[in-house]
Amino acid sequence: MTHTILLIEDNLGISENMKSLLELHEYDVLTANNGEEGANIARQQRPDLVISDIYMPEVNGYELLEMFSEHEEMRDIPVIMLSAHHEMDDVSLAMSKGAAGYVTKPFMFKNLHATIKRVLNARH
Repeated sequence: MTHTILLIEDNLGISENMKSLLELHEYDVLTANNGEEGANIARQQRPDLVISDIYMPEVNGYELLEMFSEHEEMRDIPVIMLSAHHEMDDVSLAMSKGAAGYVTKPFMFKNLHATIKRVLNARH
């Protein structure tokens, strides 16, 4: 079964690179440039998983997590957060707001992919 991943990332280079890597691993990939656009796509498309940057314009990753928890149609979609911030306070805050995982930038794709597989397997 092919899984659909929504990638929310405001850095176009990172977004395109990650989209290509995810597609190589046979995921269907939707993209958004900010949290507000991402939330709208998530409501309409209902992806199996969301990977989101934390620090971005419009709606940041923390606000996105709050939106997901407040809206019934998005509540069950797991969100993996990406951030260059690796302090425990950042990780703890993301997890307390409902993140299913936290991966720090820069990252090895295999580490992100392991987190993706863990989160998707936990859903089924």
